[in-house]
Amino acid sequence: MKVTKSVKYNYTLTEEILEEDIDGFISDAREGDYSWDYKYGSIGLRITKQYFKILQGKFDNNELEECMQCYHKLILFLLNSSAGNDKANFGYEDLLARISNNFDEFINNYFTCLVKTCSLEELSNRIAEYASKLHEYGFESDKNVLFEKLSREQLKELEQKLLNKTGGMTKKEEDKHGILYFLIDIAKKQKDKDKYMQLISKFDGILDSEIECLVEEYE
Repeated sequence: MKVTKSVKYNYTLTEEILEEDIDGFISDAREGDYSWDYKYGSIGLRITKQYFKILQGKFDNNELEECMQCYHKLILFLLNSSAGNDKANFGYEDLLARISNNFDEFINNYFTCLVKTCSLEELSNRIAEYASKLHEYGFESDKNVLFEKLSREQLKELEQKLLNKTGGMTKKEEDKHGILYFLIDIAKKQKDKDKYMQLISKFDGILDSEIECLVEEYE
């Protein structure tokens, strides 16, 4: 996306296809084009907001497959960047909060697209990737969409597929930790204490210090 300024900022897609434009933006960001963005007119932040504005229009128009692909790339990139786990450093203390004071809306759209366009196998793969990048972030709408859009049997199968991805988890495998935390949050939201305790027990010998905190959190 190109940004020009006359009286106001104007945004023009560099590529004809939105997904390809987002790919180019992410690639440029990782090359350092938007490092310490706030010092240089917050162009990276402005572009990101514009992407979400375009995606909202496509979502409202029910272009869900394209939205799913774009949301997946953009949101996962931003989660990594905001947590300092990507080469792109925009320099904001909380990048997601600077993009929107209700980022949960984007997560709601993203998960709605996932559920409506993906098989359970692909859904589990994409959610696993998403959960592994949440780090300190937590959202309500991701789980709410799963509860609302999936049948009880589908949700149970999805949970099992996600749990299978944590097999053989070690202390260093933070990606698997993220998936397990996501499952723990589901159990907590379901108010299923037995499932909750079974899940946190999988941290035994791996993240022992977390187990007591998680038990207290439920109670």
